[in-house]
Amino acid sequence: MKGTLYLIPNTLGNPDPRLTIPESVSRLATRLSVFIVEDLRNARRYLKKLDPDLDIDALKFHIMNEHTPDGELHGMLTELMQGDSAGIISEAGMPGIADPGAKLVKLAHENDIRVLPLTGPSSIMMALMASGLNGQQFRFLGYLPVKKPERIKMLVELDRIISGSHETQIFIETPYRNNALFDDIVKHCNPATLLTIALDISLESEEIHTWSIGTWKAKKPELHKRPAVFLLGES
Repeated sequence: MKGTLYLIPNTLGNPDPRLTIPESVSRLATRLSVFIVEDLRNARRYLKKLDPDLDIDALKFHIMNEHTPDGELHGMLTELMQGDSAGIISEAGMPGIADPGAKLVKLAHENDIRVLPLTGPSSIMMALMASGLNGQQFRFLGYLPVKKPERIKMLVELDRIISGSHETQIFIETPYRNNALFDDIVKHCNPATLLTIALDISLESEEIHTWSIGTWKAKKPELHKRPAVFLLGES
């Protein structure tokens, strides 16, 4: 009998996991002995916060991030194929969502391994919930192009899509590029289009505002190096 692959949510940076991680998830996670993690130090620290008495050195960790060759993934299923259960822990939030864990989850399905998602925080969904924008039709785009001309072209296209389909467009950026992205949005998108910026979700410094782009021009926030989710929607 094969084991179960648990998708274990991580915090979004909270020092106290009890603020966003259900107790039942904490109990289950700390009963496992095999983990596939995006960042070893982060995962070890997180598990120790879930259970200070946990013997971290007795656990087995596989490292899986955006640099992991596809050829190494199958070996991470060895314990699962032998009947032991394992957990995936991403650096923050939910495994498999804007996260390299999706590749291993796909491989688990291909090998008839049960995949069980656990409840926890997702900055993307929490931002959409708090935006007031269309939550019936939405698209998550991940990161927009890094090169400025390509990024501007995509923003103009997203503005066109919104006006035609009413579909909310959701995207993220590397925190140190947030200000450049904001400047391109307010310069090249329709002033009437609604823009939600969700900053530091679930932290004490959290800020979430939805205003027209015309309004944002006069209220530029401090975005530098702050985790952010951006949403564009119909006014």
